[in-house]
Amino acid sequence: MFRNLVSVRKLIAGTLAFSLGCGVPPGPGMEEETGPATESTQGLGATERALASDRAYQWLKVQQDLTNGSALSGLVDSFDDWWNATERKQIVYTYDQAVAAIAFMAKGDRVRAEKVLDKLVAIQDPDGSWINSYWWNGYGEEIRKHVGPVAWVTMAFMTHEKLYGSTTYRTPARKALEWMLTFKKPNGAISGGRTTWDIQGVWTDEVWSSTEHNEDVYNLYRYYAGKFSDRTTAYNDAAQGVKQFLDNVMWNNTTQRFYGGWKNNTGLLDTNVPLDVNPWGVLALGLSGTRDYKASLASVDNARGVGTVADPRYVHSLPYENTTITAYDFDWQYDCARATDQNGNYNGDRCADIWFEGSAFMSVAHYMNGNTTKADSIIDEIIKKQGTSGSLLGGVPYSLKGTSNNYWRMAQENCVSSTGWLILAIHRFNPFTGSVVNGGGGNPTDTQAPSAPSSLKVSSTTSSSVALSWTASTDNVGVASYDIYRGSTLVGSSSATTFTVSGLSASTTYSFSIKARDAAGNTSAASNTVSATTSASGTGGDHTTADYTASVTRTSSTQARISFKPTISALYVDVHYTLNGGGQQNFRMALANGTWTQDVAGLSTGSRREYWFTYEKSGPQYDSPHYTYTH
Repeated sequence: MFRNLVSVRKLIAGTLAFSLGCGVPPGPGMEEETGPATESTQGLGATERALASDRAYQWLKVQQDLTNGSALSGLVDSFDDWWNATERKQIVYTYDQAVAAIAFMAKGDRVRAEKVLDKLVAIQDPDGSWINSYWWNGYGEEIRKHVGPVAWVTMAFMTHEKLYGSTTYRTPARKALEWMLTFKKPNGAISGGRTTWDIQGVWTDEVWSSTEHNEDVYNLYRYYAGKFSDRTTAYNDAAQGVKQFLDNVMWNNTTQRFYGGWKNNTGLLDTNVPLDVNPWGVLALGLSGTRDYKASLASVDNARGVGTVADPRYVHSLPYENTTITAYDFDWQYDCARATDQNGNYNGDRCADIWFEGSAFMSVAHYMNGNTTKADSIIDEIIKKQGTSGSLLGGVPYSLKGTSNNYWRMAQENCVSSTGWLILAIHRFNPFTGSVVNGGGGNPTDTQAPSAPSSLKVSSTTSSSVALSWTASTDNVGVASYDIYRGSTLVGSSSATTFTVSGLSASTTYSFSIKARDAAGNTSAASNTVSATTSASGTGGDHTTADYTASVTRTSSTQARISFKPTISALYVDVHYTLNGGGQQNFRMALANGTWTQDVAGLSTGSRREYWFTYEKSGPQYDSPHYTYTH
């Protein structure tokens, strides 16, 4: 079922990989175009911004409730838009669902976030992907599978795991990562994905690699390299290739900002520069590293030209009611040229506009760069257009004027992407790392490395894994994560002070050390080194936590018993496991004498089983870490 949406964005050309969802004086570095506002106001305070966040959250909840009872119940309607006075446009964009889930988590609403994520798991294609958008009745409006939206869903899975310590979404995350990896190119980039638009009804590969979706995937592969021991090398290689592509192909040393992308079919750069590739580059890669990524923010703020690729202009101050809104446009255009869609049909004019979602990107990036004043001023400008009554209460439109941006005609209706990103900006949350931003009001040129982790020790061992724990590092801004080394080989990373190294050989001695990293990429000296010897094959070892002791015992050449003994009596314990990377099995364990057990048959020497538990404890339900057993 296809409909020609005038107000909904349509990708029509170029290298843009994602399908996006939907008073104060000008902030620092923002130049007036239309003269001073007719009504001057002071900047908002923390209480007013918190209220704006709460209202945005209420709007997202209403949009989610609209899908109740539909085939896509749990997802969030992307726009507050209508075909006519009585018929709502029933569409959910995949990218928007990830933004909504992360915004719900930023607001502490795990239940609504999981409603989104659980439905996304349910509709994930067998190949690991999602199409770019869906109608409520189950048909896809945009039959394309782009890496960008798939990466954003995976980003939401990662955020959930980091915030709640749950591995519930590991399996769909892995499927998505594997699908995206099939598009890896010789220059290190991950290309755009697949489409049916080039040849009607036939799936073909997109011919471009955009900067933004490569920024999307970078931290995902780094994070999950430490979670899937059998894919550590492949995922670390993918992250390294993406980083080299962004640093050496996409970075423009002259303008100190990123290009838009690379065209694999022609071997040429896409010189267009959508605004988002710059703040997303900062959020994904840090303030500095191989390149001075934060310089791209200054490049955007200082681009006040006539509105061409060579002479761009991103910051605009446009009339709104009895004041002005000063914020950022999607791209460089300012000449009000006529725009057409991919079929040559008129699609609005390319004029100066305010892109509210992208403006929120800039707020988070400026806060990360230590400029709290500018970050807040951008938020205050967005809030000027936030709905204040009725069904519009709390919502933020996609754009102010609804102009074309060289890719699609931007909607003016309230939408999930702008509203969700307002929440992220107010809460200083960085979805690329799945954590609150460190650095607001801090040193914008952070060069101080964290202290070395200390007191590294071995918590437990099995025949194929070693569990480690250590004392946290300190940093002048904040520690972002820890890198775990087996000898000199990086085997994973963790945002916590614990990590289990899996995929090891039985009866073998290994040495381990840890290094801390901050958001700017500064790396500490190594911790103390510890050695551990894995147990003989056929024993699962004990895993003891404050909640339980779990183990696996070899009972015959073809069978093993998984045991789980809770500290506090549990109403139920479920065990989940995979054999040699195969499909997941789920069982309600049997209780006898205070210990829950499950016998596993069909094993052979060398069989590798990954297993984990879901258990009740005084009412709430919890998920355990993943463990491994080699028969």
